[in-house]
Amino acid sequence: MATVLSSLFNLLDSSTVNNLASRLGEPGHAVTRGLESTTASLISGLAARSSDPTSMGQIFGMMSQAPADVNVPNLISGALGAGGMSAGTSSLLDSGKKLLSLVFGGNQSSIVDGIARSAGLRGGSIMSLMSIAAPLLMSALGRMIRTDRMTQGQFGSWLTREASGVQALLPAGLHRFFEETTPAAVPYDAGTRPMSISAIPERRPGFPGWLWLIPALLLIPLLFWLFHRPQVGQVGQVVRGGAANLGNFVGRTLPDGVRLNIPQFGVESRLWGFIQDPRRAPDQTTWFDFDRLVFDEGSATMRPESQDQLRNIAAIMKAYPNVHMKVGGFTDNTGDPQYNMRLSRDRAAAVVASLVALGVPPDRLEAQGFGEQFPVADNSTEEGRMKNRRVSMQVTQK
Repeated sequence: MATVLSSLFNLLDSSTVNNLASRLGEPGHAVTRGLESTTASLISGLAARSSDPTSMGQIFGMMSQAPADVNVPNLISGALGAGGMSAGTSSLLDSGKKLLSLVFGGNQSSIVDGIARSAGLRGGSIMSLMSIAAPLLMSALGRMIRTDRMTQGQFGSWLTREASGVQALLPAGLHRFFEETTPAAVPYDAGTRPMSISAIPERRPGFPGWLWLIPALLLIPLLFWLFHRPQVGQVGQVVRGGAANLGNFVGRTLPDGVRLNIPQFGVESRLWGFIQDPRRAPDQTTWFDFDRLVFDEGSATMRPESQDQLRNIAAIMKAYPNVHMKVGGFTDNTGDPQYNMRLSRDRAAAVVASLVALGVPPDRLEAQGFGEQFPVADNSTEEGRMKNRRVSMQVTQK
């Protein structure tokens, strides 16, 4: 899902989103959230159709024929009714409307209302965002289908897997529209990527039914471990302290009028306090650890639940345009030092890339990996190693 979202938001960069927000008469950060929720709803809705061969056949055919390249300004103008769009754009917008009808059916108005309330946008603005997101998603998925030479079945399996990764981006109350065929939790494979239901082997005629109990029984200890393990970003990043130690969520208004809902003792509050305090100057030793980032195991791919904190940090930086920051990645001392250094560098770079995608100018950010250097706790204990696996921020100018 991160690949698809990245593909979409590479097309809809901050200047394009801000221009779109201006034309809609809506706040830029709200439009970004609306686009995220809309895209997550589309993915979830597509996955919910993956078990219906008729619907999936129509969807797969539309995706396969979608153009690889899209004229985004022309598409936006056409979706907003400004006219002057090309025949290709007009056809793509019509296909997008058909896709929305196939995916959401009679629930579309309820889904629009749910996203609008969550993002703080008007229902008409969400409809416009859907008209833009649907064709862009079709183009991105069409490229993927053709590049990976996917069959309809493989595409359905991919959708089922990816839908589980965007649940955090769905507004409250919308999950019920996608519950029938999009499971809330599915088994995980060794790489911690969700395994699609269609990836589980089919029962074949003549195969003794009782033998299927064996893999089911083998899954029990695995599932026990999954649900009782510490909540870590696997081999690197932890959700430090957990939400219970971060205090209650409180409302805060930034100097530019943007309203945040942040944990009382979370990194956003601590960073903001440092920036606001004229007595505290940037130095080489003061770091602020992210406390709600989660990465896939052994990779720099962040999970969707990381986005809330990243949006808050981006909003703070945009409210204080003189602030510059270094983002540092750190690991424990387990494993190969060169691998740890590379992983820490990639994760720091991923955080910087996300902040840039959220509108922070790249010249105000720097990424650096430190690997297993500079531990803050004892690497001989699991608790210490968890504290050493972190991504942190250092204010270098304010």
